[in-house]
Amino acid sequence: MLLFQRMKRLVLFDIDGTLLNGGKLWRECFEAGFRGVFPSCPFPRVAFSGKTDRQICAEVLAKTGSSGHSIIEDVIDQMIAGYIGQLKAAVAAGRAASEVELLPGVHELLNALIGRTEVTIGLLTGNVRDGARLKLASVRIDHYFAPSFHIGAFGDDHSDRYRLPEIAVARARAELDLHFQGKEVVIIGDTVHDVNCGKSLGVRAIAVGTGRPEYRDEILRAGPDSFFETLVKTNEVLTAILE
Repeated sequence: MLLFQRMKRLVLFDIDGTLLNGGKLWRECFEAGFRGVFPSCPFPRVAFSGKTDRQICAEVLAKTGSSGHSIIEDVIDQMIAGYIGQLKAAVAAGRAASEVELLPGVHELLNALIGRTEVTIGLLTGNVRDGARLKLASVRIDHYFAPSFHIGAFGDDHSDRYRLPEIAVARARAELDLHFQGKEVVIIGDTVHDVNCGKSLGVRAIAVGTGRPEYRDEILRAGPDSFFETLVKTNEVLTAILE
């Protein structure tokens, strides 16, 4: 029992750039969702990486001069609904299956983790929950997370990515009666935001270089507990998670 208490882990995965790469497809779906609400307005230049879906929507509206609207949250809801509709259409048309890449080592690592009783896996992602499901289903890894899709935190839990780790820890306690703290919580992601978002809780941050190449130096400067170019070295990644 003492060994379990010492080794228990809540392992929270980012999605885009960590588990899979959607290329241009996800952004195209997002922009189409925006045009469904503002058909005559061009989509502004906004960085997506490391942000929640609702945060991206808010920044888009700010750049189009719509952020002062009295029903801004309703407008964001409409944009998200349109985006999810576009994702569903892309999956149904087979575009997601042909354009989305499962990143190296993901299957092997997930298989290794779900076989360990001391490990609880979940998601820590800026994607809204429905978007996360669709993206994972496009590369057939949603079943790894299906039993615990209520574990972790998503972009519809809070618009601020840096608030998500505390939500994930509280949810694990509420749903599973499991109490995780400090380095028992492991966040795995491909951006500096994944490294930094759990620092206030003292979590273990494992960074992976499968996102955009220009992120690498910034990630390393942020000081993750471990850095891997990819997730292919399953045993080494496991050691970093469980040490």
